[in-house]
This record gives sequence, C-alpha cells and structure tokens, in this order.
Amino acid sequence: MPRKKLLSFFVYLFVLLDVYTQQNKQFNISTSRLIQIERLSSYDVVFKQYENIVAQNYELISKNEEPEVYFFVYKNTENFSLLSLAARCNINYETIATLNSIENSKADIKNKRIILPVICGLFIPVNKGKNSIQIVLQEKYANQSLTNPPSYYKIDGEDFYFLQGLKFSPEERLYFLDSDLGLPLKSDTFWISSQFGQRQNPFSKEIKNHNGIDFACSEGTPVFSVKEGIISTVVKNDKIFGNYIIVSHDEGKLTSVYAHLSRIETEQNKKVKKGEVIGFSGQTGMVTGPHLHFELRQNGKPEDPRLKLNLK
Repeated sequence: MPRKKLLSFFVYLFVLLDVYTQQNKQFNISTSRLIQIERLSSYDVVFKQYENIVAQNYELISKNEEPEVYFFVYKNTENFSLLSLAARCNINYETIATLNSIENSKADIKNKRIILPVICGLFIPVNKGKNSIQIVLQEKYANQSLTNPPSYYKIDGEDFYFLQGLKFSPEERLYFLDSDLGLPLKSDTFWISSQFGQRQNPFSKEIKNHNGIDFACSEGTPVFSVKEGIISTVVKNDKIFGNYIIVSHDEGKLTSVYAHLSRIETEQNKKVKKGEVIGFSGQTGMVTGPHLHFELRQNGKPEDPRLKLNLK
C-alpha cells in the first residue's frame, strides 16, 4: 500500500478506535494518544492529512452533512503566534483558544503543546473557567437555549461542551484581541515623578520600596481603568493612600491600584471596561502634591508598571 494511503488509513483507524469513544455525542480524549504533527507544513505528511480532513469538513458542513471529528496534537517549536497558527491550520482562532485555554491573542504559546481540532466552534468548560474569556462564555451560554445540542468532551479529565460553528461576539473578539493594558491617564496629562523600586521616602527619609509609579498631574485629571475588571476595593480617607480604588482583572490574577484620588466615580463590585473613568486625580492621603500613585500586582506580587504599560 502506498505510504500516503497507509498513513490515511492509520490515522482514521487510530483516531476512530483508540483516541476516543463515542456514546450519544460524548467523547473521551487522551492527548497522549493523539497523532502528533511535527511541522505545520504541507511537506509534513501528517499535517497534509490534517489539512485534507479540515477541507473535507468545510465541504460537508456546506452540504448540511455531519463532519468528521478528529483531534491532532502539535508542539509549537516553530514559534507560531495563535493567530498565525490558526491561519495556517484554517481553523478559527476562537476554536483553538477555547480548546487550549488560551486567554488572549498575545499569549505566549511558544513550545506549548496545542490540541488541533478539525472543525470550528467554541469549547466551553463545564466546570469553572481558567481565564476571563472562558468565564465570559460560561455566563453567556449558561441559560441560552441552543438550536443544535452541543457535543460533550472529556479531554485529559477536563469536561467541555462544544458548540459547532459558533464564534466570539464582536465584544468578546475585541476583549480577546485587545489584551494590552491601557494608560490610567491620558498620555498628554502627566509626567512620571517617581519610579518603581527603592527610593527615599519624602516624609521619613528612609529608603523603602515604592511598589508603584507616581504620575504627576493636575488635580482633577480623569483616571481610567487600565483593563476590564471588577472594582474589588473602594476606600476613602485612608491615612496613607487617601481615596483609592483597587480593580481586579483576570479573576484576581492581576490587580491595579489607583491612589490619592480627589474623587471616586465608581462603586465596589461594579464591572468596568478598559478606559472607563473610575475617578479623578488629587492629593488625598500622605502626599507632597497632586498625583496618581498607580500599582500593578500579578498574583499579589508588585510589578513595575512601566514594563506592562505602553510608556515612552
């Protein structure tokens, strides 16, 4: 038997009989048993087989026929971004992202093991999502009645349901693609008066860690949330920070702090969008002049905001 036909038969038999079992549209998948693609190149015989199955599925769907359901696995040693990988595979990036719990389009997937399906749709975890986009999708589809019943998958012990053919809404797409942090103030309204790291405290004269950066600006300058999130803390008249706000992003993995505000324009537990006004700069608390003290904490650990903000 020619090599290509033998491989085609092998892939079909292996995937159909050994990779998953099907009972009433419920599939059990072990990634350790999936056929591996070495290179995303038509010169790679396995990837060529993958491309053929994807193309056949698009044709079947256009005829309202049932597509084939296979999964392959690929280790991203070629350092594709999510969007370029999706384009190369001719599969929507939403499908690959939701199946592999990829949080946004700029996530680092170099050398990551990626499960590649041969059909487009959304994979939504049954249990609590691992990232913000999964949680948004869970909330959206929790109470929706669907025309086509979903298929259910257990992938390495994690349960998903699959909505064939669905994509992100325009709002979800914007959230997923626009993962960069915004600035807490308009770029032409401030200058940085104090950097992150050790500095001399202007009051005690001690050398201490400064866990954020200070944006010197006129009192009353609008302050924006740097990313979509939930207002987790609102405090007024604190001895040190004066009026301040803490916003929780990415299910608490990232938090942003806005201190010394003259006025707060939000409330606790409110959902806010990136760029939404949450307060106005001031000089409340322990200050030497009007400014915004701004912090970023990743998993509770202070990080230099300049490394994540688009500051020149």
